Amino acid sequence: MIVQFNNIVIYMKTFQEKEKKLYELLDKLNNFDTSQIQQKGQVEIDNLKIHKNQLEIEKNNLEAKYESLVQELKTSQNKIEELENNKKKDQLKQNEFNQKIDELNQETEYLIGEIDKWQM
Repeated sequence: MIVQFNNIVIYMKTFQEKEKKLYELLDKLNNFDTSQIQQKGQVEIDNLKIHKNQLEIEKNNLEAKYESLVQELKTSQNKIEELENNKKKDQLKQNEFNQKIDELNQETEYLIGEIDKWQM
């Protein structure tokens, strides 16, 4: 019976200690200031919004640069195409000129031959 009594006393002490600790925790919870957490959360949200806005600005700048580069590429491609067309035209003109020179040379040789025939 004494052992049982001691067990009950020990149980009561641990129960009283647990109850005391629970009350202390309840007091801490009641005194807990959630506004600090909310303020920290709001600060983090504000920082994320600022970062998001900065990223959007950078994105818009990059998109504008990309569009500018696409336009510059199209302009450059058009200039290259124009230069290639001009080169082809110049080559055709050169070929026509060379052909006319050949014709003139042949005609000159024929005329020289005719002159030689007349002089003999």
